[in-house]
Amino acid sequence: MNPSGHRATARCLQRLLVYCLPALCFVQSVQAGPPFLTGKIEDTDAQIVEIPRLPGAWQRQVEWMAPEGESVEPGDLLVRLDPGTLIEREEKQRTDLEALRLEAKRKQAERDIALFDADTEVIRAESAVRLAAIDAAVPVTATNRLEHERAQLVFATATQALARTNTELAARREEDSGAGEVMRQRLEKADYEWQRLRAALASTEIRAERGGIMIYAEHPYTGKKIFPGETHETRTTLARVANPAQLQFRFWVHEADITILEPGVRLLVRADALPGLAVPAIINWSSKQAGARDEWSQGGYFEVTAQPENGSMAGGEFMPGMSVMAAVAGPVPGP
Repeated sequence: MNPSGHRATARCLQRLLVYCLPALCFVQSVQAGPPFLTGKIEDTDAQIVEIPRLPGAWQRQVEWMAPEGESVEPGDLLVRLDPGTLIEREEKQRTDLEALRLEAKRKQAERDIALFDADTEVIRAESAVRLAAIDAAVPVTATNRLEHERAQLVFATATQALARTNTELAARREEDSGAGEVMRQRLEKADYEWQRLRAALASTEIRAERGGIMIYAEHPYTGKKIFPGETHETRTTLARVANPAQLQFRFWVHEADITILEPGVRLLVRADALPGLAVPAIINWSSKQAGARDEWSQGGYFEVTAQPENGSMAGGEFMPGMSVMAAVAGPVPGP
């Protein structure tokens, strides 16, 4: 390339820098600005309400839920699930169990009668042996030989009959023991199944274990609030009974900003419903892996939690479930 060509290329690069430098500076200044965090208020000691694992189906319809934001006390009904076929199955199992109990009583009575008969035969055989032993004990010199031999034969026959009746009694007792054990196991199995169905049916009504505020959960896949009438899979979180006395902030931070939002960074948090109030907080935890929130953008988002400084939550006006925004206020001051 000749010298004039080099000079022309240099002039083009200079013009390009003149036009692009302001834009680059603007982008740099935007990127250098403090990020704003979006999140919500949650408690750290909540009762988590999930769809329990129930027999018969892998998902359940939510028939009713206590109103969101309502204060509940221990024992209050929180969620009622559609029982499906559990009612019919529990009734059938209870009927089958009662029928099996009656059958067990009848068969036990039959075995008791058989044992009584066998025991009676043993008593009769023992009496016959004692009588035959008396006749057999008469010496041959006190009677004729024919009577003596007949007495000996009767005694031997009675002894054999006693041994046979004792064997039959032992067999009856073994049969009674074995049949009784089998029936006991059948009854235990039937009762266990009935108790399992009863517990499953009772689990379709979930009650509060502690006092707090009812907060509906968000679906893990759609991010939308869960409401009565919907059908969800087993172990899906439906709601939380929040404890207003132990609150924290949870934020979702874009992956581009997570590097400057480490534990120890100070925030100034405002609730969307109470823009005039601000609460200082300190980041105490951040997740190690980003997750997707497709309703926001295609980027990855990290979870960050923050605790209010000195445990203050704006005099009790901040409540679980409120949406909040936060700005970076600075690092934690040294001791």
